[in-house]
Amino acid sequence: MTNHPSRKSLLFAAVFLIAFTQLALAEKTTIKVQFPNRPPSYLRALERSGVLFVAAGDYALLFRLPVVVNASRLKTEVRLPRHRIKLTARNPFLVVTEDSDNSSSVIQLSNPIRFVDSLYYVPAIPFIRLLERLSPSGMSFHPESKVLTLGGPSPPPKYDITGLELESRLNGYLLTIKGTRKLGDYEAFLKQDGWLFVTIANAQADTSELKRYKPNGVVRQILTFQSPTAVQLTFRLSQDISRAEPLLEEGTNNLLIALRTKSEIEKEEIERKRQEQIREKLELDRSKQKLDVIVIDAGHGGKDPGTLGVTGTREKDVTLAVALKLGKLLEQNMKDVRIVYTRKTDEFIELYRRTKIANEVDGKLFVSIHCNSTDRKPSSANGFEIYLLRPGKTENAIRIAEKENKVIELEEGFKERYAELTEEHFILISMRQSAFVKHSESFAEVASEAMAKHLKIKNSGVKQAGFYVLVGASMPNVLVETGYLSNRMEEKVLRSKEGQTRIAEALFEGIREYKIAYERALEEGRMNGSRSN
Repeated sequence: MTNHPSRKSLLFAAVFLIAFTQLALAEKTTIKVQFPNRPPSYLRALERSGVLFVAAGDYALLFRLPVVVNASRLKTEVRLPRHRIKLTARNPFLVVTEDSDNSSSVIQLSNPIRFVDSLYYVPAIPFIRLLERLSPSGMSFHPESKVLTLGGPSPPPKYDITGLELESRLNGYLLTIKGTRKLGDYEAFLKQDGWLFVTIANAQADTSELKRYKPNGVVRQILTFQSPTAVQLTFRLSQDISRAEPLLEEGTNNLLIALRTKSEIEKEEIERKRQEQIREKLELDRSKQKLDVIVIDAGHGGKDPGTLGVTGTREKDVTLAVALKLGKLLEQNMKDVRIVYTRKTDEFIELYRRTKIANEVDGKLFVSIHCNSTDRKPSSANGFEIYLLRPGKTENAIRIAEKENKVIELEEGFKERYAELTEEHFILISMRQSAFVKHSESFAEVASEAMAKHLKIKNSGVKQAGFYVLVGASMPNVLVETGYLSNRMEEKVLRSKEGQTRIAEALFEGIREYKIAYERALEEGRMNGSRSN
């Protein structure tokens, strides 16, 4: 019997290999700490690819700084007199929190923190420089000789940027960034959306002091991003500001930003462009709403004959004939509308694919054509009906939907595909279609009246039921039951070319009247929008 290593042992080996590789690539060394009146001490360090790393724990121990370690998350925190510095292994960021107000800033290091032999090694130069700024002690660090000397000259100011001021001027405002030394390399960039980015190289900002600045009508928000090599001050300005011009103030260490306000001519031009953009967007939205694609769905087909009439008339033949005649009428009389068929021949199309076809062509109206029937034949039940997708309210509507939905059993994998189509799910689907319900109802009413006017078949009205074929349609949609094949008289009408033509003509009239009303409403909306703008 062969023994295979466990997953746990493989994981341990992988971790050990990574740790060993990291250690092998990094050379162990030390940093000498020289004190004025006592023997030197040494901090453990690593050197890799020319970058010197210092053990943060050794530094904290040497200067008696409290340390909190979270071994499970590979995090440690060094606590200074007024700040806390959080380090995370294999992460290039330090989180500095000020104890006075618990405000935090993030500092990006040149290299990720290394975790070797349970020690957190931090890039030495930015780490020591940061500690000296946060808690000055007069130390100087010489990375070339790896020597840290204490008791040198007086420490420099803790921060280079200590505050902000805003003054009003005749042609705008003057933003003063207060400095404790001459600020060298800087740049300012104002975006069109009102965000001003001021980047100052080799500078450290007093983030807690900057947070004391209260936003106003001109400077509405201030964000500070500190890195080891620069600080970025980001201001969200009012839309009245058109230009930002930086310059150094003579006789001081301050950086000035002249904020120029827009002239009346500039404001008028901006407003004109804004109104033009609104009009263009409204026109684009309305063009997308035009009734320019109608999808005609001939129910059943192929191996699915649908219901059978008293004399054997197949539903699939009637629905295809009516669909083709309706499509021809639309193509002849509505040149600006594209007509799409889910099928034009005697073929089987799965229910879910029918609305998928309609969605893919960006259909604006989906009409599914069917024939009704009763279980007992012949029967006296008669009349055409138009259905909306909602859970059925009457037993007859539920029965008709169940009969039409039974076709899914001819599809491969139907149980999995339609498993979630419960009554509760239909309620959710109908809610998702709420954006199209108004137009679906409008078309159903118009089509019902048109069919009643042109046909001798009884008008059974507009109803609702959970027809699977309408599920997923992202447009107004209805299902038309053109009549009962189980009724001898209606079967004769439905199977005859004359009857099929009259049904197609009646549906065409309904679509034509609906299109006129729909586009009139769109035009009224356009006119109202123009007046309001």
